[in-house]
Amino acid sequence: MRQLNVGIGPLLCVSVSLGVSSMASAQPVDPRSRAQDLLGQIDQALAARDGTRADKLLEQAMTRAPQPEVSLRLGRLAELEGRAVEALDHHRRYLDLMGDAADGQVRAQVDAMQQRLREPVAEVELLGPSGSVLYVDGRVVGVLPFSSPMLLSAKSHRFRIQTGKGRYESDPLELAPQMRAQLHLTPAAAGTAVAILSLSSEWLLVIEPPELSSAQRTQIEQSLTTLAKRERATLVPPQRLARALGPKLTSCLQDPLCQQRVANELGTRAVVRVRLDAAAGKLQAEWFDVDGGGLAAQKERACGPCQGEKLQQAMAALSGELLREAQNHPRGIVEVGSQPAGAAVLIDGQQRGVTPYQRALLSGTHDLTLVLSGYADHRQPLDIQSGKTLTIDVPLTPGVSQTQLTESPLTPGRPPRPLWRYLVGGGLMASGLLVGGLGVSALVQNGQCGDTSAPPEGAPCNFLYDTGKVGGGLLGVSAGLVVGGALIMAWPTKAPSPYPGK
Repeated sequence: MRQLNVGIGPLLCVSVSLGVSSMASAQPVDPRSRAQDLLGQIDQALAARDGTRADKLLEQAMTRAPQPEVSLRLGRLAELEGRAVEALDHHRRYLDLMGDAADGQVRAQVDAMQQRLREPVAEVELLGPSGSVLYVDGRVVGVLPFSSPMLLSAKSHRFRIQTGKGRYESDPLELAPQMRAQLHLTPAAAGTAVAILSLSSEWLLVIEPPELSSAQRTQIEQSLTTLAKRERATLVPPQRLARALGPKLTSCLQDPLCQQRVANELGTRAVVRVRLDAAAGKLQAEWFDVDGGGLAAQKERACGPCQGEKLQQAMAALSGELLREAQNHPRGIVEVGSQPAGAAVLIDGQQRGVTPYQRALLSGTHDLTLVLSGYADHRQPLDIQSGKTLTIDVPLTPGVSQTQLTESPLTPGRPPRPLWRYLVGGGLMASGLLVGGLGVSALVQNGQCGDTSAPPEGAPCNFLYDTGKVGGGLLGVSAGLVVGGALIMAWPTKAPSPYPGK
């Protein structure tokens, strides 16, 4: 028994030591130490000019432990590989993330990079699901949302977002030099991302109540103007708003339905309503997303006496919170088809396009109406769910439409025919008439005597004109020229789409 006990003791010691070691190895790894380890490996790869390995490690760092230092190293890799625009974009993002804590040397480097840059670029504000990882042309860029627009080369790019549910990639999008745009990426079915590129970004600002003092209105306008500039947007100028209102009373803007109609006519992206309740000492704000078709955000903030610096500070904080909530509002995709195609699509009473139609809408319930001449109107509710695609294909029923569509910027008429069409068409018609005259002359001359001197009476002609075939051919050419010229002048020009890119 003593020998057995002696044998068991070492075994127990070994098992206990193994258990302790396994427990130690099961301890969770500190994310910060893991991030520092990755950054060290990235620095080694950059020092060795191993771009392939650095790229893989940077993707791991961005997806597992995103930090401002990752953006800085992404910029260094892009600079190492000669991608000047991407290098500047990553360095700018690093400065945005670091704020006042950014290294002065990096700031000087960014200034120098901007001065050296000669390549045509575009600035694009990226909107997408919060927390998703953004890739451009297969390279990792960062985690949304970004605090400032991206700087991109003026060429075609593919955009991809990676969420917890999968990866979603857009079709190639062409960016023009000096373009300033907003790109909204929304996950759709089969791993695709619906990309909506908006070139114009204007906000319609409505301040209530109308009897506010000029100083209070100015402070509210200044806060929204500052925010709009930061977002590469503008507020609708008063002169343009007055032209859009026309005979409508200014009080129309106090009606939400009127605001939406005016925003549609102006082509603005949002209606921002700000109400100052001086008695309660608070500011209230709403953001109506015109493209998304609904109220995207509502916020409220105390402003004390709502005068001077207190009002300015409260408005600056409120406007930033309102914009962030509106940008992160859940959205889904609706795809509408009809048999036959070409039906006007009205969503919540506003004309938005024609079938086949695809658009990102705010999640929630919307009303859909399809209108096509010669067919009965089709109406149904839409239940838009976040991150999902709702597909509808409607067989229209012959009948009488009860909906009258009004002419507006959303239903543009056909542009006038260009001058060259009148010149070319008129020239062809004139040539056709000339050729036709020659053809008629040839037919009249056909069978006539062609002798130089007339033969004696009753004697046959030595030479007869045989111009029947020539005359007939000339008349055929004449008809073709006249008809072709008339078609060139009369054929209607293609009406421009009210929704570019569809």
